[in-house]
Amino acid sequence: MDEKLYSVTNIKNVWIIRPNGELDMSNAMSFKDEIKNKYLQQGRVNIILDLSQVNYMDSTALGVLISLQRSCRMNGGALVLCGLESNLKRIFKMTSLDSVFLIRETVEQSLKLFLEGE
Repeated sequence: MDEKLYSVTNIKNVWIIRPNGELDMSNAMSFKDEIKNKYLQQGRVNIILDLSQVNYMDSTALGVLISLQRSCRMNGGALVLCGLESNLKRIFKMTSLDSVFLIRETVEQSLKLFLEGE
């Protein structure tokens, strides 16, 4: 996957990953493989996915998010989603995935879960 499709920041051992544009059938699987190889297999298991720059997501991408969440949990960490725009919020609500994922409005709120155990 092209590095330009997402950016990464690390704050106190929490990885903030910001995909850009669309997450769909054309790139979701390579995104998942890259996140697993670069972060999860290296023991970096606390991840915040900031979706504020994602303007479209299909069912393949939703499956990838579920897989990444499972991988984080299996390795003793967690995946938190944040920055969902109204159309993504609607998709998560319609599919009941809003009850499956930890979702916060902002990166700052998400970081509190890891740093303060909110």
